[in-house]
Amino acid sequence: MRFQTSLPAAIMGLALVATGCSDQTIAGADAPDAVAMQAPAGASFQNQNANTGQATFGNLIAALNNITANINNLQVLSDLIDAGDINVQDVNVALVNIDDVRVNVNALNNALNRNNVDIDALQNFLNNVDITITDVLTNVLTNADILVTDVIAVDVNLLSGDIVVFHR
Repeated sequence: MRFQTSLPAAIMGLALVATGCSDQTIAGADAPDAVAMQAPAGASFQNQNANTGQATFGNLIAALNNITANINNLQVLSDLIDAGDINVQDVNVALVNIDDVRVNVNALNNALNRNNVDIDALQNFLNNVDITITDVLTNVLTNADILVTDVIAVDVNLLSGDIVVFHR
C-alpha cells in the first residue's frame, strides 16, 4: 500500500486494534493517485477456505469479538481513500464462508449470540451508501451473490489494506 503522507499516530494506533486475521500479502498496484470508484474493478477479492490456511476458527472468533474496532477501521480506511492517501485498487477484500472454516458450533453460537448487537451495527454500517468503503464492499458482496445480512464479521488491517469478510 502506498501512502502519500505519513499516517498520524492516532491512525497507526487504530491499525494496531485490527485483529490481524489475514496473513496474505497484497500486491500493491502502482495506479494513479485518484480514487476510481468504478467497482467492482476497484477492489479484488478471493474466496478463502480452511484449506488455504488463511482463515481459521480463531480468526473468526477474533473478528466477532472485535466488530466495533473493525467498523472503526473501515471508517478510517474509507477516510484515507477519500483523502487520496490510499488508492482504492490497494484494498483487497477476501470472502470467507464460515461453512468453509472448521468451527466449534457451540463456541460459534455463543460468539454470535454475544455479539448480535455488534453484528447488526456492522450490517447497518455496510448498508450506508455515503461511505466509500461500503461501496467497494457491497460491490464485492453483490458480485459474489452474498447479502449484507449474511455478513457476520470483518477483519480490517489498515497497514495492508486487507479486509476479510466472514459470511454465512
